[in-house]
Amino acid sequence: MTRVRQRRKEGWVALEKRWSPHRWVAHWYLNDSYRDKQGTVRYRQASHVLGLKTKDDLPTKAAALKRWEAIRDGVIKGAKPSALVPKEDPTFQSFLKDEFIPVRSGGWNKATREKLSYYFNLMCAEFGTSALTDINKRTLQSFLNRIAARLCHDTVSGCYIYLKAVFSEAAEQKVITENPTKNLAMPHTRERDTYTVSFENVRRIEDALEGRDKVIFKLLSRCGPRAGEAFAVQWGDLQPDQSLRIQRTYSRGQIKPPKTQKSRKPIYLPTSLYSDLLALKAEAEDQSPTGWIFPSGRTRRRRGPSGEILESRGVMPLDYHNWINRNLKPVAKKLDIRVNCQIMRRTFATLANEVGGDLKDIQAQMRHSRAATTADIYVQPIASSVRRSIEALDLALSTPSDSKGVGKR
Repeated sequence: MTRVRQRRKEGWVALEKRWSPHRWVAHWYLNDSYRDKQGTVRYRQASHVLGLKTKDDLPTKAAALKRWEAIRDGVIKGAKPSALVPKEDPTFQSFLKDEFIPVRSGGWNKATREKLSYYFNLMCAEFGTSALTDINKRTLQSFLNRIAARLCHDTVSGCYIYLKAVFSEAAEQKVITENPTKNLAMPHTRERDTYTVSFENVRRIEDALEGRDKVIFKLLSRCGPRAGEAFAVQWGDLQPDQSLRIQRTYSRGQIKPPKTQKSRKPIYLPTSLYSDLLALKAEAEDQSPTGWIFPSGRTRRRRGPSGEILESRGVMPLDYHNWINRNLKPVAKKLDIRVNCQIMRRTFATLANEVGGDLKDIQAQMRHSRAATTADIYVQPIASSVRRSIEALDLALSTPSDSKGVGKR
């Protein structure tokens, strides 16, 4: 005979935040049990939606409890027999698609969704068809350790964070009884690339470039925008106060919104670069507010299977991948200098800090949400600067102090 579950036999009320607005739900144990795949006795539950956490319905938990007390006996006695049928354990992929993403994706913008889809594809390739209840800490840790040996820190960190989030949601929904990621360890990963271009090498590249290419490189090295942002600017974004509005990004033929809401803030231009852009505008074919500052010079067409033109999008901006590979890297290679988009953004932060720029000002120009991101990831130490600091400390310690100075008590 099945033992009757005594704990919380009258049920309990919980707030479900995966809905908008949030809703109050009553839960209770049924007088029925079963054994899971590991042989552990589990008690089935039933639930009943009491109402919404709104001013006009159930604004507080006390109100929800009062409603549950009034209807509890009738609801529990009227529970449908189908509630006694055990549900099949969801797989990792089905839970991710049907539960986790719909619940957690409310604040994700398009760029975030694309980035997370890469993490999810990696995880589903490993665990997709496995039942959530069959995935344990050992298999999760083994997965992270293996990808840490071949993938970058950001990818491993992303998988680590979202594995914990997925299983935390599963535990909250009582799909699993114990969270296997509770003591999961973030493995050691490859060190971040910290290479930056020196002052002298930035000047050498500038001297080797001409015309529009030189203006583009100066924008990247002296202002620090993301490459996709730099190539998606229009003449209407160039402001009289010598700033450049960031309204969009462009990459691989697609125009998208900026990475984050904070990324929409303008960047500021030095006077010389602002003059270069005005000179470039005077020679541009399309000087209208919607004209691209760095146009590709050809229309973008999408063709069908038989070669017919399905869509013509007019003149588009330069694609920064093409510009870097065809215009910048050949010049830098002749000078034996390594460059790419991330190196140039890191170079801007490092050199701006070296000449005495305030960290908060550099953060504002790069439009980071936290100064720690600017300081820990982008600003890199320069050997000559470190040496000057050491020499300054040595000089201070070597200078004798007077009787009223430091060291006297």
